[in-house]
Amino acid sequence: MIKTTCKKAGTPKACPKKVTELFYVTHPKAPRALIGPFLTEADVECARVVMRSSNALVTACLIDSLDDLTYWHAVNNGRICRVFAGAAKEAA
Repeated sequence: MIKTTCKKAGTPKACPKKVTELFYVTHPKAPRALIGPFLTEADVECARVVMRSSNALVTACLIDSLDDLTYWHAVNNGRICRVFAGAAKEAA
């Protein structure tokens, strides 16, 4: 794999948008986030639907940097919750 910087690559696909927020699903009765992290608001909304709780809330956290492990964890969470949310909509 060839590593290039954003300035040298010249294409937007080579350099994804810098993540400045991570999103989580929280609940007033829980001391910690129930599900997360997520990269996009759309993904976290799918997770909120999957939770099936009217009290579930979306929480955004500002971040300075993001390591690879957390990034791929968030990508995977988004994919899984989109699948489950699609299945929940079909069942309803």
